[in-house]
Amino acid sequence: MGFSITWFAVPDKNKEAFFKRFSLSLTGEKMDVPDVLISTACLDTGWTVLWYNNVTCPFISERELEEVSRDYDIIRCLVEEHVMACSSELWSGGSRKWFLSHSSEDGPENLDLDGTMPESFSAIKEKMEKTQLAEGGADYFFEIPLCVAESIVGFKHDVVCKHMPEDVFHVMKRTAPAAPKTGFFASIFGKK
Repeated sequence: MGFSITWFAVPDKNKEAFFKRFSLSLTGEKMDVPDVLISTACLDTGWTVLWYNNVTCPFISERELEEVSRDYDIIRCLVEEHVMACSSELWSGGSRKWFLSHSSEDGPENLDLDGTMPESFSAIKEKMEKTQLAEGGADYFFEIPLCVAESIVGFKHDVVCKHMPEDVFHVMKRTAPAAPKTGFFASIFGKK
């Protein structure tokens, strides 16, 4: 088995606005391992992580990231370990500032880059290149996008996070926004 998830990180001071925007609320339940659909954790690095237990989060699109990032930064990581593919990206000021992805289907040294990479990128890439060479070609490039995000946020999905003071995830639920009310004839003829 492997992870197939999306996680987002927003500055802790903006978490309530982020949760409200996507109709997310806490259930009061806590867990050590995030094995429900949606959960969150606050980090002592000043970031809050939203964990979505699927590689596709249907309610936070790139268009939504563009809009929300006008008000605060957002890091998004996609992880699909079944095919050894992952990506990380920073949205800020209404646009994607950088994007980094790896897909082992395109080779063990595949790395797609866009934008200005964070300072940590070069050192992480160099370390993973050396490790991959020393390990006889094992796919360590998969770690690069995830380690770059970790260098900023302090969180990586597959390691014990030393930056989680509570050491728990809080379970969340999503209440879908109310659909606009329509009358009988509008529902038949498609008019609102």
